Amino acid sequence: MKISKIRNMLFGKELEQRVRLFNILALIGLVASLSSVVFGLVASVGVGDLLINSTLVILSASILYYAAVSKNYQRCYMITIIVIFFIMFPLAFINVGSYASGMPMYFVFAVLFTVFMLTGKKRFVFVGLELLLYTLLFLYAYFYPENVHGMSEESTIVADNIVAFLVVSIGLCVAMTAHMRQFDKQNKELEAARKQAEEHAKMKGELFAEMSHEMRTPLTIMSAYAQFAVEQIRQNGANEQTLTDLSTISEEAKRLAEMADGTLKLLLSSSDTAQTDEWEAMSVDVGDLANRLLRLLKPLAERSGKQLTALIEKKIPEIPGDAGELTQLLWNITQNAITHADANIVMAVRADDALIHVTMADDGEGIAPDILPLVFERGISGGEGKSGIGLAICRDIAIRHGGDVSIHSEPGVGTRVSVTLKGKA
Repeated sequence: MKISKIRNMLFGKELEQRVRLFNILALIGLVASLSSVVFGLVASVGVGDLLINSTLVILSASILYYAAVSKNYQRCYMITIIVIFFIMFPLAFINVGSYASGMPMYFVFAVLFTVFMLTGKKRFVFVGLELLLYTLLFLYAYFYPENVHGMSEESTIVADNIVAFLVVSIGLCVAMTAHMRQFDKQNKELEAARKQAEEHAKMKGELFAEMSHEMRTPLTIMSAYAQFAVEQIRQNGANEQTLTDLSTISEEAKRLAEMADGTLKLLLSSSDTAQTDEWEAMSVDVGDLANRLLRLLKPLAERSGKQLTALIEKKIPEIPGDAGELTQLLWNITQNAITHADANIVMAVRADDALIHVTMADDGEGIAPDILPLVFERGISGGEGKSGIGLAICRDIAIRHGGDVSIHSEPGVGTRVSVTLKGKA
């Protein structure tokens, strides 16, 4: 339990990567100092050597403990660099073998430790000072050999170098491995974030395209009925029909506002499950929606010289869902039929067990066989100037309401769109 607690204190995931590296390198320094003490005892080196290495052990352990308790890592970095690297390492170099010992390898360790720990200008200043200090120590030992204490036995020199080589190499391998793992992890997180950003951008583009397409519905109706009202006022003055047309414009303006509000809710929604749960408490009368749509679009069809007929069963069961979305679905398939029909459009709504069936048939030019399998893909359109997302939106809405959309079309004969929606069980 204590080992686990110490491990979490020194290398816990909540710690920054730089902090974990510091703790790794500090442990390596502690191990290196302990190794030097043990080696000194075995090799019977001088008292000065043992004193210096023992001091390094105490300093390394104290700094490691202080860092874990205080969390003041910047101060610990500076204490390590100034006290150990600038003072203790030079003393060890002069008193324990100079450049014939393993100390030059510890100099490399000190420089890399400084690079890992410091940032900005401070990093370059202290690394430059270390390089200068250690270079001067080499020159001092070379020109004034009588002032440094070398190792007398060849075997002692070899053993000291082996210990230093192993300690420094293993320590730097551990540090670099930890650093590279963190680097790889960050790269994966960045790649995941990039893909997520691309998905969000794609979703945003699709959302804006759908908003533009969907909001065109009430805007088209408002524009058409405003034109009706203007013509009636010019010809006969305001009458009951004018009031009806203006009322229609008002209702569609409200629906447009509700649509904008629904889009905002969609952007803020956290999950589709929440939307489905919300629908469970809502009931939509598809037959009523179809009758209302018939009243709105029949005059528009007649102005185009076409006849819109409805065959809507009475007592169509209500279904859970979103009235705005279902209105949009019916409007899209009806408007498409009006646009492409030659003279006649027939809307039929019926119930069958737990399903609601809506069909929209026209006697128009039909859909080309090469396009028919692709009509539900976004961007695929059978006419110029069309966005190619209307039928894709219809299928999305139908699927969200437990159903689907299918199309049967024959060139020169016409097109029939069939929609199924799931009623309450």
